[in-house]
Formats: sequence, C-alpha cells, structure tokens
Amino acid sequence: LDEVIDELVAGRFSAGYFISQQAIPVEKRLQPFYKVAAARRNPELFQGWLETEQPDVVFTLYNVVEEWIKAAGKKIPDDIGLIQLEWRKNRPEWAGMNQHNDIVGEAAVEMLGSLIHNRESGPPAFPRATLIGSSWVDGATVRSTQGRTAPTAPSRRTPSGTR
Repeated sequence: LDEVIDELVAGRFSAGYFISQQAIPVEKRLQPFYKVAAARRNPELFQGWLETEQPDVVFTLYNVVEEWIKAAGKKIPDDIGLIQLEWRKNRPEWAGMNQHNDIVGEAAVEMLGSLIHNRESGPPAFPRATLIGSSWVDGATVRSTQGRTAPTAPSRRTPSGTR
C-alpha cells in the first residue's frame, strides 16, 4: 500500500485491507507495506517486510515489486503470487484487476456533459460518485488452480447502444 496513493484516495485502500483482515485470525494477519517511495531508494526495506510478514501473494500497483521479490530470492508464482491492482496491457503476463480506465473516462465525460447541460458550476452541494467495477485478468504471476475459468469481459455500451 503506497501511503501517497492511499492518502490520495482518502484511505480507501487501507480501509478495505483492514476490514478484510477482520475475517482472518489475529495470528495470521499481515501488516501492509507502506514505504514504497523509500523502498525505491532502498529495496532492502521491502525485502525485510517480505521476510517478516511472509505473504502468499503480494497485491501491488507497481511493476518494480516484481524485481524486489526476485531480488529476495523468491520465484513468482511458485514461492509467492503477484497481483497487479491496476492491470495494464503492457504487462499481459501479470494477473490483476482491469480497472477499465477507458470506461471510467467515458463516465467522467458523461457526468461533465450532464453538469454543463444543467448549467451547474462550482462544488456540488451533494457530490456524486460513479463506481465502475473491475474485472479479474488471469496471468502467470499467480498459481493456476484446476477448474478455474477465465472471466469474460463485460459488455461495453457505446454511444449508439451497440457493441
């Protein structure tokens, strides 16, 4: 959990993490790793956390974490899984969550058009939020399980209503 990104999203990453930890026995809970910026200068910080916490899987926003894991002598996915929280097409071998940023952009344009159409300006009295769901993308950075099927991409609505 990059502390800068977590602050940017008002603690939603850490909140979700800590809520999910409540379902796990205390002795099995892991402390998150927050010092991404410092680890970029000194990867041993991450490697120390990795050795102390011994996670089965690391969820990350950054590709550099793969290098840090390998430098710690771990094999992906045999020793540890690696999941990209914001899966990117330029790393198709990674497993992760496709955040559908193109659809998020479309939703933002629709919301902006609505504000202009309704002659609204300034901060809204009642802020609105739109959530675009993500989709799992299977990849070589996690161990395969028998019987797992690849998810299908969600249907995408276009302005004309056709796919």
